[in-house]
Amino acid sequence: MSGADEGSLLVADIGGTNARFALASARDGRISVAPPTIYRTADFPALEVALGRFLDEAGRPRIAGVAACAAGPVEGRGAAAHIAMTNCPWDVTAGTLSQVTGAAKPQLMNDFAALALAIPGLETSELSPVGPARIPVAGEPVGLIGAGTGLGIASLVFGGGREIAVPGEGGHADLAAGDDREAAVIAHLRGRFGHVSAERVLSGPGLVTLYGALASLSGKETDPALTPSGIAERARRGTCDIASETVRLFCGWLGAVAGDLALTVGARGGIYIGGGIVPGWLAGGPGLFSEDVFRARFEAKGRFNAWLSRIPVHVIRREDAALLGLARAARNA
Repeated sequence: MSGADEGSLLVADIGGTNARFALASARDGRISVAPPTIYRTADFPALEVALGRFLDEAGRPRIAGVAACAAGPVEGRGAAAHIAMTNCPWDVTAGTLSQVTGAAKPQLMNDFAALALAIPGLETSELSPVGPARIPVAGEPVGLIGAGTGLGIASLVFGGGREIAVPGEGGHADLAAGDDREAAVIAHLRGRFGHVSAERVLSGPGLVTLYGALASLSGKETDPALTPSGIAERARRGTCDIASETVRLFCGWLGAVAGDLALTVGARGGIYIGGGIVPGWLAGGPGLFSEDVFRARFEAKGRFNAWLSRIPVHVIRREDAALLGLARAARNA
């Protein structure tokens, strides 16, 4: 973006509970993102009020580019582009971003599109390989998957010197069984929910749902107060067989869905894992995220086993990676 090094890049990651605003700068081809300011969305009646507060507290810097993301698909184009959020009453539109900041072409995107755009800018130290090292094929598509509140999926493709993030709603695709145990879980969940998507088990709420299904299949009661972090802690301590199986099935199913993504987009540029769950498990110490289980299911695709075995998989460890992706988008607008 011409002039990006003469002003600040404003980036915003808007969630249902919290909104993170930050300023970034581009110098000599490198982008630095300042620590974000975090506001509770419930404390502000609208995006423009929160954004105005942030700019006032930042001293009203000159803004050279703007990019924002939120969970959900982007509808409309140009100034009419908007994201309808389920758990936040804010009107998240490109028009609002332009009105408050004065930016002519603010970028509005899905949160996983922003995370995908961060991938080329990540350092090796900000990534953790899953399984033996593999070499990505330069210029080939990249896949992104991440379990958190939901299951986000996106891809990144390259053409004409551009990086193009392709968001999707793959988390709502059908969940497939790889063995009889998984088939029994899906049958149980189908009786309860009808459609069983990948997100139904590969998310924070999904961990609780999966634990409950396994408990029911084992003829045991489920603790109604059990949380995703509680399940993970039980599995880490090895004090609950159902929690341990829940985490093991989660790792395997995540690998299977990631393998499907790699096949679908031809992700010879690599698969990256974001979201809150897997990076959080790694931050809590070794042993909870089973790389072997993930990798085995990732590659278990019959005649394409060898093809998938060559694809690198990494976990994104950088906490503000989505803000980096937004800053890269704002710089290049």
